[in-house]
Amino acid sequence: MTIRFDRVSLTFPGATRRAVDDCSCEIAAGDLVVILGPSGCGKTTLLKMVNRLYEPTSGSIYLHETAIREMEVTKLRRKIGYVIQQSGLFPHMTVAQNIAVVPKLLDWPRTKYQSRIDELLKLIELPPEEYRNRYPGQLSGGQQQRVGLGQSFSWRP
Repeated sequence: MTIRFDRVSLTFPGATRRAVDDCSCEIAAGDLVVILGPSGCGKTTLLKMVNRLYEPTSGSIYLHETAIREMEVTKLRRKIGYVIQQSGLFPHMTVAQNIAVVPKLLDWPRTKYQSRIDELLKLIELPPEEYRNRYPGQLSGGQQQRVGLGQSFSWRP
C-alpha cells in the first residue's frame, strides 16, 4: 500500500505557525520508515492526518493514488494499522480482545481471528498461553507496545 504526501501542511486554528509545513514524500508498500524529530515538530500530527484524525489545510495525501479525502473515513481507517506512542489498548479488554478488535469489526469468523491472535502473539514474542487472557495493566510498557503492534497487524489475513 503506497502512501504519498503531496505538499501537505496543517495549521491549527489560532496558531501562528504551521504544525506540518509543506511535507512531500512517498512510502512504498513494504518500506520501513522512521520519522525522527524533536518534540513538537509535527511527527504525530503528520501521522494523524493519514487516518483523517486531522485534515490538512493544504496539500493532499494519497493511498494507492486515491486522495484520502475522497475515501469514507471508516473504510480508510480499517485499511490502516499503526502503533501510537502510548499503547492505545483498551484497559478493560484482555490482550486477545484488544488484538481482535478490527477482525471482529470486519466480521471475521471466530476461528480465523482466534488463530490470528495466537499467530501475532508468537510473532511479538508473548506466548499466547501466558498472555492472551492478561489485561494491559498487567503488562510492562514494552509488552503493551508489542500488543499494540500486534493489534495494528491483526486485520491482515
